[in-house]
Amino acid sequence: MAFLIAPIIFVLVIIYVAYPLLLDAAQEQKKERTLTEEEKVIRAKDDAMGTLKDIEMDFRMGKLSDSDYQELRVQYESQVVSAFEMLDRLDGKKRGVLPADSS
Repeated sequence: MAFLIAPIIFVLVIIYVAYPLLLDAAQEQKKERTLTEEEKVIRAKDDAMGTLKDIEMDFRMGKLSDSDYQELRVQYESQVVSAFEMLDRLDGKKRGVLPADSS
């Protein structure tokens, strides 16, 4: 009898522990779908800036070669610049002002 009850209790405990974790993941996915375009750009900018800080730290600690550091820094800096440009365009649309061409 104990051989039948123990696995059932084990499965119930696993479900009890995992349910909040699965629920949080589902809520996070739902939140991702409801973000505005501006919030998505801000999140992308923040992620790229955080990655830039990590790259800088890794380079200073000697985990990245100079060439890898330069390549990654240029890549993520361009992402940050693009995000700022997109935020400027979105802000201009909100105010009804078109951004001036830089060409």
